Amino acid sequence: MIKLSICIEPVLTDIDFYDRIKVAAELGFDAIEFWDPVDKDVAKIGRIAAENDIAVSICCVKEAWTKRMNFPASIVVKNVTESIKLAKEMGCNSLIALSGDVEGKADSQKNILIENLKRVAEIAVKENVTINLEALNSLVDHKGYYLDSSYVGFEIIKSVGCDNIRLLYDVYHMQIMEGNVIENVSKNIDFIGHFHSAGVPGRHEHFNGENDYKNILKAIEKAGYNRYFGLEYWPTYDHKKSLADVKKYLIG
Repeated sequence: MIKLSICIEPVLTDIDFYDRIKVAAELGFDAIEFWDPVDKDVAKIGRIAAENDIAVSICCVKEAWTKRMNFPASIVVKNVTESIKLAKEMGCNSLIALSGDVEGKADSQKNILIENLKRVAEIAVKENVTINLEALNSLVDHKGYYLDSSYVGFEIIKSVGCDNIRLLYDVYHMQIMEGNVIENVSKNIDFIGHFHSAGVPGRHEHFNGENDYKNILKAIEKAGYNRYFGLEYWPTYDHKKSLADVKKYLIG
């Protein structure tokens, strides 16, 4: 059975951030996730999650948008090391990292990402944490972002060659960039550490878009994926009802 994780940043925005954890549990989600841990009380998040029997599936490394994985190795290693400590405070063993932006005509970034990921792989193995490099779309939401292809993403992960370094496959972003979702994830499921998802276009409810998420989930499950499938979307109507409707649509 697929485990659903809800990103509590864009949902339930009319209530306190920490109270959203309890609501997510009440709605029957398996886990919560969020973005930058720097401005959060991670001990409090871990405590509330434990009290409500809901997992913390993933969060970003510290200052993920300003400390990218193509930065100098010393910065990357320090940031990932500090981020792992924060994640562990709330019982979380998975982190999201980002590539840089395109900086020139030549593709000079791929090898930098591979080398930096190899450097943090040792730390990730030692700490039993997964670092997930996220591919994003560069057409609508993140113009200039380097890693806008799952094909390149999978090549990077394969080159690193460590189970603790994986790709975060965001169905929303990759549908915009390349489509062919079911075949791509089925062939590369061993290199995926986490999923994100939303309706395309618009990044709203999953049933309002061009993706057949029910079939996508069936394919992911059939491929043997047993980690979290994250919902990262912006509701278009009452948030609690929207969350309940999306969950019912995805898994009944």
